[in-house]
Amino acid sequence: MFQVYESAELLPGVYRISERPAENAPGVNMYVVVGEERALLFDTGFGVTDTLPAFVAGLTDKPIVCVVGHGHPDHAGAAALFDEVYMNRRDEGLLPVALSYERRMGDVFGHLEHPDPELKAYCETHIVMTDGLQYKDIDQGDTVDLGGQVLEVYAIPGHTQGSIALLNRKANYALVSDAFSTRTALVTLPPEKRVGLTAYRDGLAHFLDAIEEDTLLYWGHGNDPVNHDIPRDMLRACNEVLDGQTEDDVASVSHFAKRKAAATKRMMEHKCGSVLLVYDANTL
Repeated sequence: MFQVYESAELLPGVYRISERPAENAPGVNMYVVVGEERALLFDTGFGVTDTLPAFVAGLTDKPIVCVVGHGHPDHAGAAALFDEVYMNRRDEGLLPVALSYERRMGDVFGHLEHPDPELKAYCETHIVMTDGLQYKDIDQGDTVDLGGQVLEVYAIPGHTQGSIALLNRKANYALVSDAFSTRTALVTLPPEKRVGLTAYRDGLAHFLDAIEEDTLLYWGHGNDPVNHDIPRDMLRACNEVLDGQTEDDVASVSHFAKRKAAATKRMMEHKCGSVLLVYDANTL
Protein backbone atom coordinates (compact mmCIF):
# COMPACT_ATOMS: atom_id res chain seq x y z
CA MET A 1 0.00 0.00 0.00
CA PHE A 2 1.26 3.46 -0.90
CA GLN A 3 1.26 6.16 1.79
CA VAL A 4 0.15 9.49 0.33
CA TYR A 5 -0.33 11.31 3.65
CA GLU A 6 2.04 12.73 6.24
CA SER A 7 1.24 14.66 9.40
CA ALA A 8 2.78 17.26 11.68
CA GLU A 9 1.55 18.60 15.03
CA LEU A 10 1.35 22.40 14.78
CA LEU A 11 -0.13 23.17 18.20
CA PRO A 12 -1.38 20.95 21.03
CA GLY A 13 -4.23 19.01 19.47
CA VAL A 14 -3.87 20.65 16.03
CA TYR A 15 -2.39 18.63 13.17
CA ARG A 16 -1.64 19.35 9.55
CA ILE A 17 -2.11 16.45 7.15
CA SER A 18 -0.39 16.87 3.79
CA GLU A 19 -1.55 14.86 0.79
CA ARG A 20 1.13 14.46 -1.87
CA PRO A 21 0.68 11.29 -3.88
CA ALA A 22 3.84 11.74 -5.96
CA GLU A 23 7.01 13.79 -5.93
CA ASN A 24 6.42 17.05 -7.82
CA ALA A 25 2.66 16.42 -7.74
CA PRO A 26 0.42 19.20 -6.40
CA GLY A 27 0.27 19.06 -2.62
CA VAL A 28 -2.65 20.07 -0.45
CA ASN A 29 -3.11 20.48 3.30
CA MET A 30 -5.96 19.53 5.57
CA TYR A 31 -6.19 20.01 9.32
CA VAL A 32 -7.33 18.01 12.34
CA VAL A 33 -8.41 19.75 15.55
CA VAL A 34 -8.96 17.51 18.57
CA GLY A 35 -11.43 18.60 21.24
CA GLU A 36 -12.53 16.92 24.45
CA GLU A 37 -15.60 15.31 22.86
CA ARG A 38 -14.90 15.08 19.14
CA ALA A 39 -12.44 16.11 16.45
CA LEU A 40 -12.72 18.22 13.33
CA LEU A 41 -11.22 17.52 9.91
CA PHE A 42 -10.99 20.68 7.82
CA ASP A 43 -10.73 19.88 4.07
CA THR A 44 -10.11 16.40 2.68
CA GLY A 45 -7.65 16.65 -0.22
CA PHE A 46 -8.04 15.05 -3.66
CA GLY A 47 -9.15 11.71 -2.29
CA VAL A 48 -6.95 9.77 -4.71
CA THR A 49 -6.93 6.97 -2.17
CA ASP A 50 -9.58 5.85 0.32
CA THR A 51 -7.20 5.74 3.29
CA LEU A 52 -7.80 9.18 4.82
CA PRO A 53 -10.20 8.02 7.61
CA ALA A 54 -7.66 5.44 8.76
CA PHE A 55 -4.90 8.03 8.73
CA VAL A 56 -7.00 10.47 10.77
CA ALA A 57 -7.81 7.65 13.22
CA GLY A 58 -4.09 7.33 13.81
CA LEU A 59 -4.10 10.89 15.17
CA THR A 60 -7.26 10.72 17.28
CA ASP A 61 -9.91 8.22 18.31
CA LYS A 62 -12.56 10.95 18.76
CA PRO A 63 -15.63 11.04 16.47
CA ILE A 64 -14.91 13.13 13.38
CA VAL A 65 -16.90 16.06 12.03
CA CYS A 66 -15.68 17.02 8.55
CA VAL A 67 -15.86 20.61 7.28
CA VAL A 68 -15.07 21.42 3.65
CA GLY A 69 -13.43 24.84 3.30
CA HIS A 70 -14.52 25.17 -0.33
CA GLY A 71 -15.77 22.89 -3.04
CA HIS A 72 -12.72 22.40 -5.25
CA PRO A 73 -11.38 18.92 -6.12
CA ASP A 74 -8.26 19.22 -3.95
CA HIS A 75 -10.30 20.09 -0.87
CA ALA A 76 -13.54 18.11 -1.20
CA GLY A 77 -12.33 14.96 -2.96
CA ALA A 78 -12.44 12.61 0.05
CA ALA A 79 -15.29 14.21 2.00
CA ALA A 80 -17.72 11.43 1.10
CA LEU A 81 -15.69 9.02 3.27
CA PHE A 82 -17.00 10.71 6.43
CA ASP A 83 -20.43 10.41 8.03
CA GLU A 84 -20.88 14.00 9.25
CA VAL A 85 -19.93 16.59 6.62
CA TYR A 86 -20.50 20.34 6.44
CA MET A 87 -20.00 22.63 3.45
CA ASN A 88 -21.41 25.98 2.41
CA ARG A 89 -24.38 25.38 0.11
CA ARG A 90 -23.17 28.00 -2.38
CA ASP A 91 -20.53 25.53 -3.55
CA GLU A 92 -23.08 22.83 -4.39
CA GLY A 93 -22.68 23.54 -8.11
CA LEU A 94 -18.95 22.79 -7.96
CA LEU A 95 -19.39 19.22 -6.72
CA PRO A 96 -19.74 17.48 -10.12
CA VAL A 97 -16.25 18.73 -10.99
CA ALA A 98 -14.84 18.37 -7.46
CA LEU A 99 -15.82 14.70 -7.31
CA SER A 100 -14.93 13.90 -10.92
CA TYR A 101 -12.53 10.97 -11.31
CA GLU A 102 -11.04 12.47 -14.48
CA ARG A 103 -10.50 15.91 -12.97
CA ARG A 104 -8.86 14.68 -9.78
CA MET A 105 -6.58 12.17 -11.50
CA GLY A 106 -5.72 14.79 -14.11
CA ASP A 107 -4.87 17.40 -11.50
CA VAL A 108 -2.56 15.00 -9.66
CA PHE A 109 -0.91 13.09 -12.50
CA GLY A 110 -1.72 15.00 -15.69
CA HIS A 111 1.28 17.33 -15.61
CA LEU A 112 3.86 14.68 -14.67
CA GLU A 113 6.10 13.49 -17.52
CA HIS A 114 6.85 10.12 -15.96
CA PRO A 115 4.37 9.26 -13.20
CA ASP A 116 5.09 6.13 -11.18
CA PRO A 117 2.96 3.52 -12.99
CA GLU A 118 2.44 1.45 -9.84
CA LEU A 119 1.36 4.47 -7.82
CA LYS A 120 -0.95 5.67 -10.57
CA ALA A 121 -2.50 2.21 -10.86
CA TYR A 122 -2.97 2.10 -7.08
CA CYS A 123 -4.73 5.49 -7.10
CA GLU A 124 -6.87 4.48 -10.07
CA THR A 125 -8.09 1.52 -8.03
CA HIS A 126 -8.43 3.24 -4.66
CA ILE A 127 -9.59 6.76 -5.59
CA VAL A 128 -12.74 7.86 -3.74
CA MET A 129 -15.70 7.36 -6.08
CA THR A 130 -19.10 8.90 -5.40
CA ASP A 131 -21.94 10.43 -7.39
CA GLY A 132 -22.60 13.12 -4.80
CA LEU A 133 -21.92 14.40 -1.33
CA GLN A 134 -24.33 14.32 1.57
CA TYR A 135 -23.59 17.42 3.63
CA LYS A 136 -25.16 19.98 5.93
CA ASP A 137 -24.94 23.70 5.23
CA ILE A 138 -22.50 25.81 7.24
CA ASP A 139 -22.25 29.58 6.98
CA GLN A 140 -21.25 32.88 8.55
CA GLY A 141 -21.97 32.99 12.27
CA ASP A 142 -22.13 29.22 12.79
CA THR A 143 -19.82 27.57 15.32
CA VAL A 144 -18.38 24.08 15.67
CA ASP A 145 -18.01 23.05 19.32
CA LEU A 146 -15.63 20.13 19.81
CA GLY A 147 -15.66 20.31 23.59
CA GLY A 148 -13.17 22.79 24.99
CA GLN A 149 -12.40 24.02 21.46
CA VAL A 150 -14.87 26.20 19.54
CA LEU A 151 -14.34 27.24 15.94
CA GLU A 152 -16.26 30.17 14.44
CA VAL A 153 -17.25 30.18 10.79
CA TYR A 154 -16.40 33.15 8.57
CA ALA A 155 -17.74 33.35 5.02
CA ILE A 156 -15.16 34.76 2.58
CA PRO A 157 -16.88 34.27 -0.81
CA GLY A 158 -14.42 34.85 -3.64
CA HIS A 159 -12.14 31.99 -4.63
CA THR A 160 -15.44 30.13 -4.61
CA GLN A 161 -18.80 31.52 -3.59
CA GLY A 162 -18.89 29.12 -0.64
CA SER A 163 -15.36 29.64 0.68
CA ILE A 164 -15.16 29.73 4.47
CA ALA A 165 -12.53 30.03 7.20
CA LEU A 166 -12.63 28.74 10.78
CA LEU A 167 -11.34 30.84 13.69
CA ASN A 168 -10.37 29.45 17.09
CA ARG A 169 -10.19 32.53 19.32
CA LYS A 170 -9.08 30.60 22.41
CA ALA A 171 -6.02 29.09 20.72
CA ASN A 172 -5.57 32.12 18.40
CA TYR A 173 -5.39 30.46 15.00
CA ALA A 174 -7.53 30.22 11.89
CA LEU A 175 -7.91 27.62 9.15
CA VAL A 176 -8.44 29.47 5.87
CA SER A 177 -8.27 26.81 3.10
CA ASP A 178 -7.78 28.86 -0.11
CA ALA A 179 -9.80 31.92 0.90
CA PHE A 180 -6.70 34.01 0.19
CA SER A 181 -3.13 33.42 -0.94
CA THR A 182 -0.44 35.22 -2.90
CA ARG A 183 -2.50 34.57 -6.06
CA THR A 184 -6.24 34.35 -5.53
CA ALA A 185 -8.49 33.72 -8.52
CA LEU A 186 -12.14 34.70 -8.54
CA VAL A 187 -13.44 32.51 -11.36
CA THR A 188 -16.97 31.70 -10.20
CA LEU A 189 -18.20 35.14 -9.13
CA PRO A 190 -21.90 35.97 -9.47
CA PRO A 191 -22.58 37.58 -12.88
CA GLU A 192 -24.17 40.70 -11.40
CA LYS A 193 -21.91 43.73 -11.74
CA ARG A 194 -19.59 44.32 -8.77
CA VAL A 195 -21.58 41.97 -6.50
CA GLY A 196 -19.01 39.19 -6.27
CA LEU A 197 -15.93 41.35 -5.82
CA THR A 198 -17.73 43.47 -3.24
CA ALA A 199 -18.73 40.35 -1.30
CA TYR A 200 -15.14 39.11 -1.34
CA ARG A 201 -13.86 42.45 -0.09
CA ASP A 202 -16.44 42.57 2.69
CA GLY A 203 -15.73 38.97 3.74
CA LEU A 204 -12.01 39.68 3.94
CA ALA A 205 -12.61 42.86 5.93
CA HIS A 206 -14.89 41.10 8.40
CA PHE A 207 -12.39 38.28 8.90
CA LEU A 208 -9.46 40.66 9.37
CA ASP A 209 -11.44 42.62 11.95
CA ALA A 210 -12.00 39.39 13.91
CA ILE A 211 -8.40 38.17 14.15
CA GLU A 212 -5.51 39.43 16.27
CA GLU A 213 -2.16 40.71 15.04
CA ASP A 214 -0.55 37.41 16.01
CA THR A 215 -3.31 35.00 14.93
CA LEU A 216 -1.76 32.06 13.09
CA LEU A 217 -3.30 31.53 9.65
CA TYR A 218 -3.04 27.97 8.34
CA TRP A 219 -3.90 27.53 4.66
CA GLY A 220 -4.37 24.84 2.06
CA HIS A 221 -1.00 24.98 0.30
CA GLY A 222 2.32 25.49 2.04
CA ASN A 223 3.76 24.58 5.41
CA ASP A 224 4.31 28.03 6.89
CA PRO A 225 1.45 30.13 8.28
CA VAL A 226 0.21 32.87 5.96
CA ASN A 227 1.73 36.29 6.56
CA HIS A 228 -0.99 38.77 7.51
CA ASP A 229 0.21 41.08 4.73
CA ILE A 230 -1.37 38.67 2.24
CA PRO A 231 -5.04 39.09 3.28
CA ARG A 232 -4.44 42.80 3.93
CA ASP A 233 -2.98 43.30 0.46
CA MET A 234 -5.78 41.22 -1.05
CA LEU A 235 -8.33 43.47 0.64
CA ARG A 236 -6.50 46.51 -0.74
CA ALA A 237 -6.44 44.92 -4.19
CA CYS A 238 -10.23 44.46 -4.10
CA ASN A 239 -10.72 48.11 -3.21
CA GLU A 240 -8.36 49.27 -5.95
CA VAL A 241 -10.15 47.22 -8.62
CA LEU A 242 -13.56 48.37 -7.41
CA ASP A 243 -12.28 51.96 -7.51
CA GLY A 244 -11.21 51.54 -11.13
CA GLN A 245 -7.45 51.53 -10.55
CA THR A 246 -6.95 48.89 -13.24
CA GLU A 247 -4.92 50.70 -15.92
CA ASP A 248 -1.87 48.50 -15.29
CA ASP A 249 -3.76 45.21 -15.11
CA VAL A 250 -2.90 42.51 -17.64
CA ALA A 251 -4.68 39.48 -19.03
CA SER A 252 -4.12 36.47 -16.80
CA VAL A 253 -2.16 33.51 -18.14
CA SER A 254 -2.50 31.52 -14.90
CA HIS A 255 -3.96 28.02 -14.89
CA PHE A 256 -7.10 29.50 -13.33
CA ALA A 257 -7.73 31.50 -16.49
CA LYS A 258 -7.35 28.38 -18.62
CA ARG A 259 -10.03 26.40 -16.81
CA LYS A 260 -13.21 25.55 -18.68
CA ALA A 261 -15.18 27.64 -16.18
CA ALA A 262 -13.23 30.74 -17.31
CA ALA A 263 -13.79 30.24 -21.05
CA THR A 264 -16.35 33.04 -21.38
CA LYS A 265 -14.70 35.35 -18.87
CA ARG A 266 -12.14 38.15 -19.23
CA MET A 267 -9.68 37.17 -16.53
CA MET A 268 -7.29 39.95 -15.53
CA GLU A 269 -4.49 40.21 -12.95
CA HIS A 270 -4.17 43.08 -10.49
CA LYS A 271 -0.92 43.33 -8.54
CA CYS A 272 -0.99 44.86 -5.08
CA GLY A 273 1.90 44.55 -2.66
CA SER A 274 2.56 40.84 -2.11
CA VAL A 275 -0.46 39.49 -4.01
CA LEU A 276 -2.08 39.04 -7.39
CA LEU A 277 -5.86 39.25 -7.62
CA VAL A 278 -7.20 37.37 -10.65
CA TYR A 279 -10.70 38.61 -11.50
CA ASP A 280 -13.26 38.63 -14.29
CA ALA A 281 -13.35 42.14 -15.75
CA ASN A 282 -16.80 41.38 -17.22
CA THR A 283 -18.25 41.54 -13.70
CA LEU A 284 -17.17 45.16 -13.06
